[in-house]
Amino acid sequence: MPDARLYETDYYAWTQEQAAQLRRMREERVNSPLDLEHLAEEIEDLGNDTLDKIEGLVVQILAHLLKLEHCPDPEPRNHWTAEVVEWRATVARRAQRSPTALKRLDLGQLYATARRIVAVRHCGADWTTALPESCPYTLERVLDPDWIPGAA
Repeated sequence: MPDARLYETDYYAWTQEQAAQLRRMREERVNSPLDLEHLAEEIEDLGNDTLDKIEGLVVQILAHLLKLEHCPDPEPRNHWTAEVVEWRATVARRAQRSPTALKRLDLGQLYATARRIVAVRHCGADWTTALPESCPYTLERVLDPDWIPGAA
């Protein structure tokens, strides 16, 4: 019997569990007028949308952390800092509802995306060539509401 409380405590995990249950019913050939496979896909996609949103925010946070740490221009620093604070708060709210989504994050892959974004947006800037190849931050540091890197 599925745990209905999971819906309230971990929405992402609930969607994945419900999709698996629907697929199990289809495989066991449970007599149902429901389109079990497509329902499973749709429910799974709801959870994946949550994960995608968190991943997108983490990429933006990483990109801004890189700019805060490596860009010598002091002008946009306050703007970048404010956005990092806002996005961290949003990730925290989403993660509170779907904590297992955070466990699914591939920080190395997200960092590679953020690094590419920074390099393209600041094409030609000397400081972009010095960006670390691999992620210099832990997920805890990326999401720490009290940490902002100093300029290099």
